[in-house]
Amino acid sequence: MSLARKVFANISYLLIARTAFRLLTAFVLIYSARYLGVERFGMFETALAWSNAFLAVNDIGMSTLIVREAARDEKTMAVYFGNTLFVEVIMSMVLYVGIIAIGIGVGYDPMIITLLMILGAAGLAFEFRKVMRGIFRVMLKLKFVAALEILNGVLYLLLAIWIFSSFTDLDVGLIGLAHSRLWVNVIIVVALFIYTLKFVRPSFAPKLIWPMIKQSYVFTLYNLFFMLYFQIDQIILSIMGTSTDVGIYSAPAKIVTVFLFVPLMVFQVIMPIMYRYSADDIEKYKRINHLVWRYVAAFGIPAGIGLWYLAPEIVDLVFGDSYASSVPVLAVMGGFLAIRFTGISQGNSLTTTDRQGLRALIQVISVGINIVLDILLIHVYGALGAAYATLITESLISGSYLLVSARFLKESLLRNAVSLIPVLLATAGMIGIIALMRPRFHVIVLVLFGAISYIILLWIFRFFRTYDRQLLKQIIKK
Repeated sequence: MSLARKVFANISYLLIARTAFRLLTAFVLIYSARYLGVERFGMFETALAWSNAFLAVNDIGMSTLIVREAARDEKTMAVYFGNTLFVEVIMSMVLYVGIIAIGIGVGYDPMIITLLMILGAAGLAFEFRKVMRGIFRVMLKLKFVAALEILNGVLYLLLAIWIFSSFTDLDVGLIGLAHSRLWVNVIIVVALFIYTLKFVRPSFAPKLIWPMIKQSYVFTLYNLFFMLYFQIDQIILSIMGTSTDVGIYSAPAKIVTVFLFVPLMVFQVIMPIMYRYSADDIEKYKRINHLVWRYVAAFGIPAGIGLWYLAPEIVDLVFGDSYASSVPVLAVMGGFLAIRFTGISQGNSLTTTDRQGLRALIQVISVGINIVLDILLIHVYGALGAAYATLITESLISGSYLLVSARFLKESLLRNAVSLIPVLLATAGMIGIIALMRPRFHVIVLVLFGAISYIILLWIFRFFRTYDRQLLKQIIKK
């Protein structure tokens, strides 16, 4: 199998699995939001935000380091595997105590503290999958990982349906939902660990732990930023506002998060290859990087603009009338999504060219800006202020990524921007068509017809290039 076909197959495994997982968990989310109501859903999201905020620290970035080093020399895999597991165990125990202490210190009510204890354990358990998934990313053997992803969603959905249909007490249902997340995560991680042992067994080398940490801590800054960036708004809202405010913000945030898995899955497969080419063939690296950037932007821009335009219909369809206050939040987050997909691949180019320190610096500064904006804007606009803060911060981050990446790769920023003109024209055409259909058709029809018309318009405006077709031929060649 050619490298292109192998990459495409592994991206397909992850995308199909993650799509199924997101659809299944989205159903749980919708069911939970409707079943629990805005306030209790906000309590669940508050605990989930705190439990997720510092999960990236539990391996100090070693899971990402495995991908880089094993992609260049697979003989290092066993030692990196064993040392990372050891560090994760120690850090997970420390973080678990810290998460609970923070909840008590902030002064949350007993229900949120209980949720913190359960969801904190669930999140820390699930983070152990990172090191094993990193191994399979290097080996380009992601089929089993994808299957477990789907199983995770199925089990979570079945347990949620059983809980919500068996218990009329909403507090009992809330705790049951948290427990279902914990035990499903434990089952999945144990199964993945057992399967990983078929390919590599962990080897422990204490003397290498500190040298590994000195290389990996920069990846931790990136991963910590990724976690904080999507949780800090909910955390500050829970402190400055109420659980209802958190629920109003979290509902549209979950819709947007569904889209964010697309570049995540693509880069999980692409990054080991990008690491190799960044060292061996920089011109080929630049071609692949530009191709990925164009396609990620071509997906995210129309998705974000579509969410902005159809926010009232989408919120009503997904969450119902009780979440009407979430409509303007989703509209703002649609703009965030479009901007994020324009810059995220260039942020990854900094990582794969060993400039992760610069990326981490951009992100640390951005988190600080986001926190300040949250405090100022939440005070005035409530949940909508948190969305404004996220949009402004993302604009700064993506702009920085585009400028810095173009400089280091010696590319023309203007020339890169021009290559997105077909995307912008096709998006404008799509919105125009949806506007004409909007008064007469259901939102699901609008979304489906909009997606079809957008792809046709991309072809009309000559977005697809000869190089794209050549790559497609490599993928489907027998």
